[in-house]
Amino acid sequence: MDAVEQHILRRLMQDGRVTNKLLAQAIGLSESATLERVRRLEANGVIQGYSVRVDPVSVGRGLEVVTTFILKNQNPTEVQNFTAAISQLDEVLSCYQVLGRWDFVAIIAVRDIAALQQFINEKLIGLGLIDRMESMTVLKAVKRAHPPFPLGSGD
Repeated sequence: MDAVEQHILRRLMQDGRVTNKLLAQAIGLSESATLERVRRLEANGVIQGYSVRVDPVSVGRGLEVVTTFILKNQNPTEVQNFTAAISQLDEVLSCYQVLGRWDFVAIIAVRDIAALQQFINEKLIGLGLIDRMESMTVLKAVKRAHPPFPLGSGD
C-alpha cells in the first residue's frame, strides 16, 4: 500500500461519507484517479464496507458488558457450534477466541440488567456449550477502537 492509499484510508476512516471531490482535494489527485484508487481498495478487500456509529443508549442498548467464556469441550465441533451460535445473537457486538485462562471474550450490549439476566439465562446457558462464564459491566468506555487507527509501521 503506497502513501496515497494510506492517505485515502485515513481520510475515509475519519469521515466515510466524504465526497469524492473533497477526498480528491485532500489527497491532491484528480477526482477520477481518486475514485479509481478507492474502488481498487474496495475490490482488494482493504475497504470492507462503510458504517455508522450509533449511540447505544439511543437504541435501547445502554448496558455494555464484557463476558468471558470457558467451553465445556475444546474439540473443533464444539468450538464451531459455539462460534456459529454466538455469531447469530444480536446482543453480541463482537466475540473473540483468545489464548489464556478463557476461551472466548464477547462484548454484549443490552437494555439493562434485567435484559442481561434474560439474555444469559435464555440464550447463553441455553446453548449447553458453556462450562463457565464471567460478566463485567462496563462503567465507562475509556477508548473505543473506532477508526481511525494507525496504518503502517510509521504511524
